Amino acid sequence: MKRWIRAKGMVAFVVVSLLMVLVWVLVVDTVIRRTIETAGTRAAGARVDLAGADLSLFPSGLELTGLAVTNPDSPMQNIVEIGSLRMDLDPGYLIRRKIIINAMAVEGLRFNTPRKTSGEVPELAEDRHPGEKSDAAAVSTAAMEKVCGKFTMPALSIPDVDTILAGEPLEALTLATGLGKKIEADQARWEKALTRLADEKTLAAYRDRVEKIKGTGGAFGALLGNAGEIQQLQADIRNDLNRLKEAQTAFTADFKDYQNQVRDLSNAPVKDINRIMDKYSLSPSGLANMSRMLFGERLCGWLGTATGWYRKIEPHIGRLPGADGGAPEQQAPRRGKGQNIRFAETPPMPDFLIRSMKVSAAVAAGSLTGKAENITLAQHILGRPMTFAFLGREMKQINMLNLIGTADYVRPDAPGNHARLTISGLALKHLPLVREGAFPLTLQQATGDLSLTLQMEGTVLDADLQADFKEARFLTAADAPQTAIGTAIGSAISGVSRFSLSAGISGTLAAYTVDVASDLDQVLRAAAGNLVRKEAARFESALTEQVSNRMKGPVAQARESLAGLGGIDSELSRRLRLGNDLLGGMKLPF
Repeated sequence: MKRWIRAKGMVAFVVVSLLMVLVWVLVVDTVIRRTIETAGTRAAGARVDLAGADLSLFPSGLELTGLAVTNPDSPMQNIVEIGSLRMDLDPGYLIRRKIIINAMAVEGLRFNTPRKTSGEVPELAEDRHPGEKSDAAAVSTAAMEKVCGKFTMPALSIPDVDTILAGEPLEALTLATGLGKKIEADQARWEKALTRLADEKTLAAYRDRVEKIKGTGGAFGALLGNAGEIQQLQADIRNDLNRLKEAQTAFTADFKDYQNQVRDLSNAPVKDINRIMDKYSLSPSGLANMSRMLFGERLCGWLGTATGWYRKIEPHIGRLPGADGGAPEQQAPRRGKGQNIRFAETPPMPDFLIRSMKVSAAVAAGSLTGKAENITLAQHILGRPMTFAFLGREMKQINMLNLIGTADYVRPDAPGNHARLTISGLALKHLPLVREGAFPLTLQQATGDLSLTLQMEGTVLDADLQADFKEARFLTAADAPQTAIGTAIGSAISGVSRFSLSAGISGTLAAYTVDVASDLDQVLRAAAGNLVRKEAARFESALTEQVSNRMKGPVAQARESLAGLGGIDSELSRRLRLGNDLLGGMKLPF
């Protein structure tokens, strides 16, 4: 009887099996480690190091240890470091070339850890756009200056009035100068009009005609013969007198109007003074949002850092099909390579998916634990958004931290991100608020609770921050230059132990606005209000004096022109009086 198992065959089988095991032990883990390092380096744009990789088949899983990803903007720093990463792979999908991780555990997650050697890859660094090489501080500063402006303490010093008036046209000055010229032009017009009216010479001619008629008198018949001539003479005199009366009526109306305008010149500068005061003078209402000056720089700096981090991951989000708002581009398969056709699946499954991931992270404030589900770049295939939740308790400066959120790219053309962060027992110490040399302000200590909600629909950002603080103590530098406004604000804020703060962010990442409000506004406005009003009164007094000095010449000229115009009225009255006297002396009989 022949043996079913031959000795030579058994030896060959054992040798091949041992070789396969040996290759598995010695080569597979190394190949996986090298592959992850190479692919990760290419994706991150800087060196990715992996201390070890362990692939197991029964059960199927992979464990990575000592993963460090270099920050491409700071090669001597790791942007993220992971102590160990264990994952449970779904073997059924591995056969179909899909990486489906049922469960993943991330431990020892840390951020911004130092490196012993530079992680820069020269050829990858050269490929990066020069504008991308900016550290987080630069991003924060740029965002603060571009969006929030430069926060400076308002100076309560009287502006230089001469400098202001050199660049500010005075409507009252233009009005006075124009009025004087207009009166002079009207005087010339009326003087010309007087030449066309009956004057003393005309009235003397009428008197000569009267005397001539009187010289022919004597007989009653002669008087009757001259009656027609007398009536014509009276009619001529009345016509000239009527024209004089009409001219006097028109002149009187113009003259009274000019009198009113000249009288109003004394009040004309008020409008200019108020306009300049509103533009250049600091009023109590200008201190209505002092909280923006105190907290805006710090808030905008944090916001700039957050947007900088978002821009780092944005290129990866942009790989989503349709994330750019358009349909995925259809590319023809390369010759001889064929085309990978995705057939309908039940349930549909992306090429890469982490169903559940547990995270244990170490941050500056302490330790965080969290969980995320449905992690994939193909949510439109999976049909479910990614959700995450992180919890921190008894941290260094925080009693409790809770972060929950959703990243929804199920519809790539209409993505939506939602997150809510609540922190209780936040202990702040030695937090610089204002770095300006004239008024350096530090929040020496405070304990608070805050709530932050964030929504992002497409590219539209909407965030709201609400915070309440107690046991607060503010500190101003003793060696800082003392200003009136700085002293007033410093004295007022030193007595504040509780305050609330709210901030709203709206717009897009490229163009957003930040609104800051606090109940400190009332305290600071009340403290500085009297000082502001005092300085504003001094400025108004100096401004009024300068404007009045500039108005003296044009106003005097307008009054002088008005006085000259008054001579026209006197002349018209004199001619009317002479005409009326002449007409009154022509009663019959002579």
